[in-house]
Amino acid sequence: MRHSWQKVRSILVVGVGMALLACGSSTEPLGNSVAGSYIPIVWVTVGTSGQTSEIQAGSTLLLNLNPDGTTSGHLHLAATGARPVSDVDMGGSWVQTGTTITISQGVDTFVRNTSFEISPDPTSGWDLAGTTTFGGNQVQIILTPA
Repeated sequence: MRHSWQKVRSILVVGVGMALLACGSSTEPLGNSVAGSYIPIVWVTVGTSGQTSEIQAGSTLLLNLNPDGTTSGHLHLAATGARPVSDVDMGGSWVQTGTTITISQGVDTFVRNTSFEISPDPTSGWDLAGTTTFGGNQVQIILTPA
């Protein structure tokens, strides 16, 4: 009887260890799998003058998350109300911590002030969603692979 218990215990220890290793692979960081080019599918600013769909206003954003941790791309903010047209190079760097992407840039834009949460997109990989306050306006944006 004692010999059988030792076999069962050995099988349990090995089985539980293998199960833990198998589960561990599903929770590893996403890493460079989120690297790629992103464009907005939702981009709304809310301020004292109301809500603006930046996409409908003519604003554009191309954000490239390069595998080496650098960023590139272009931000074009269309003129709306008192805001003049603005064009900004998206050069900088990006870091992933868990499921959050943060951008560092020399130019002060809402992009560098936004923590983007990663969520799976069933058709194209990953979406990046963030909300921040910038220049007195709340910015809500969802980026999807270009």
